[in-house]
Amino acid sequence: MAAVTLDIPRFRAWYPRFSNVTNDALVYLFDLACMGFDNSDFSLESNLDKRERLLYLLLAHLAYGRYGDADGHGGEGAVGRIGSASEGSVSVSFDIGTGLPFDAVWYMQSEYGQLFWQLTKPYRLFAYLPGETGGARCVR
Repeated sequence: MAAVTLDIPRFRAWYPRFSNVTNDALVYLFDLACMGFDNSDFSLESNLDKRERLLYLLLAHLAYGRYGDADGHGGEGAVGRIGSASEGSVSVSFDIGTGLPFDAVWYMQSEYGQLFWQLTKPYRLFAYLPGETGGARCVR
């Protein structure tokens, strides 16, 4: 079976901002990433190099949301974008916005998720192929 395996030194070289995340946490989050984007022979992306890049983007998105980065960004655990903020007595509200499919909103919470969402767009589109006998079929 052709699958991407987590190469922690490579991930850390590509995403040095996550030096604060332990190796054990990266392994756990990589397993979650593989649940979100198939890492098997049946994956929509058969090229292992491309699949690795996509899975590492998703891993970075998960790490950003769960632990934040070494600069203290992310990791707040809040879902959605900041809708309003105050300073005196600290007040923050979040919203999921409008205009995006609901599942896309989760990916918009980090630059890594946004890039993953954009790069996986071809996998979410259907193609119309005319059938050999005059019929048609949709493929994904």
